[in-house]
Amino acid sequence: MMVEIALFVLGFVLLIWGSDVFVDAASRVAKGFGVSEFLIALILASIATTLPEVTVSAVAAFHKNSGIALGNAVGSALANISLILGVSSIIRPLEVDTDAWKNALFMLGITLYSAILMYDGTISRLDGLTLVLIYFGFLYFLHSKHVRLGYGEVEGGNPRRDLLIMLGSGLAVVLGARVVVSTAVELARTLGIPEVVIGLTLVSVGTSMPELANSLTATLKNLPNISVGNIVGANILDILMVIGIAALIHPIRVDPGIFSFTLPLTLLVMGLLTGILRLRSRVDRMTGAAFLAVYSYFLYVQFGG
Repeated sequence: MMVEIALFVLGFVLLIWGSDVFVDAASRVAKGFGVSEFLIALILASIATTLPEVTVSAVAAFHKNSGIALGNAVGSALANISLILGVSSIIRPLEVDTDAWKNALFMLGITLYSAILMYDGTISRLDGLTLVLIYFGFLYFLHSKHVRLGYGEVEGGNPRRDLLIMLGSGLAVVLGARVVVSTAVELARTLGIPEVVIGLTLVSVGTSMPELANSLTATLKNLPNISVGNIVGANILDILMVIGIAALIHPIRVDPGIFSFTLPLTLLVMGLLTGILRLRSRVDRMTGAAFLAVYSYFLYVQFGG
């Protein structure tokens, strides 16, 4: 018991410290390379926080459990907006770049495309390949249009060193989250808490903990572009790479509940986010409350309805 408690505290410290360093480094990298904080979060921050999900989904698909990847991808996309952005925007309204809505629109578009792929009940290997190719095309477009590397040092900084710090602290966030979740599960079992309760609370929240930690830290540091960019980028990765790679390894049989309930709710919050960013470039507290209401409804239907 004492070992689990010590590991839990250590994991929590790693999570908080890593998020703090990560957000500061991401801001410096954006300035050093001459790009917006939103874009850095959209690409680098989202990859750092979502890479473990891609790996886990690939392993699950290898063992012919690729349906888990679909549930994780769609469920995480819903939680990222309705729970994480909901909480963040209630803490502090999030003002973002004026063109942030375009990336949110892309997120909505590729999710609609994935819905079309799911319509026949199966996501084939060819479907998965198109998703992966779309993601690499998206990265190429962003690089050719926005990213201008080679700016060198800015205001006494070193963007390449800050990039390494950012990636290292991102790994610390992921490691801290995994330690917190695994030790919390062990503690819950020791205390006699039922497995189903553990799965519906500790494990489900733990899968989005890196995104939650980074977005909340960015919000508290008044860096809303990083908070929103991290979520939009993570969702794009979830839909294109998590589903795409899993389908490439083994075709995914679509669960009817995901297609008929979870996916429509996910599209709803994505559409609301895109519309709000287009009209105001701002996620306010009222929008955050609406997001949380959607997630509360989701939990009610899943577990209490």
